[in-house]
Amino acid sequence: MNERRKNILRLLDEKTVVSLQELVDFCKVSEATVRRDLARLEEKNLIYRNHGGASRKSLVRGMEDSIGAKKKEYYQDKYKVANYVAEHILRDGQTIYLDAGTTTYNLIDKLRNRRISVVTNSVYHLNKLLENKIHTILLGGLVKHSTQAIVGVTASEQLDKYSFDACFIGCNAVDKDFGLSTADENEAILKKMAIKNSEKAYVLVDESKFGQRRFQKFATINEATIISYKSPLEYHQIHNFIILNKEKI
Repeated sequence: MNERRKNILRLLDEKTVVSLQELVDFCKVSEATVRRDLARLEEKNLIYRNHGGASRKSLVRGMEDSIGAKKKEYYQDKYKVANYVAEHILRDGQTIYLDAGTTTYNLIDKLRNRRISVVTNSVYHLNKLLENKIHTILLGGLVKHSTQAIVGVTASEQLDKYSFDACFIGCNAVDKDFGLSTADENEAILKKMAIKNSEKAYVLVDESKFGQRRFQKFATINEATIISYKSPLEYHQIHNFIILNKEKI
């Protein structure tokens, strides 16, 4: 591997996600050269590419980054998505499903003083929900260490008994042809079930998720409303996508 590609990996180790322009400036080469480097690194299964840049894969094959690491990525964008949901979608009296994930986590502070009941599969969410005095049901089952999500047969059987006014789902990847996908089959089962059992389904993502595919598909892009602060231009006109900032990326 050449030194420039090693430097790209080092930068991704530090920042997790970088834009194409950041890499052009960092490497002091053309955009075309950076794109070729990213293509080679992706072929080696070291990174994920998206339209706006790249993100680092876990150094341990098959493992996901921890929720603590993900929480810092695109924090301001996730906060703006949470604000939009609070102002335009959430209604008093609703019962909602709040999926595990850092974008959904940002919704919790917006639920304080709202008459909203929450069902969640996230151990990570629990303390914040209790701090905000939100009526909460936590699914039972196996706790996945990296994402602190509860998964497994017990969780899916419990979830299948509930009906929701709305669900808010986290997602690892959005591809306009393949659909919505995640790295873990057990998490995909719960996401799919929550969407099926909800009157309205929303998937909350940041811009790094677009143009990506992961192991397990859980929905087509038409089965939920996708909300993001930014996305590549080709996603701006899809009818069920809500893009808050339609700058070209």
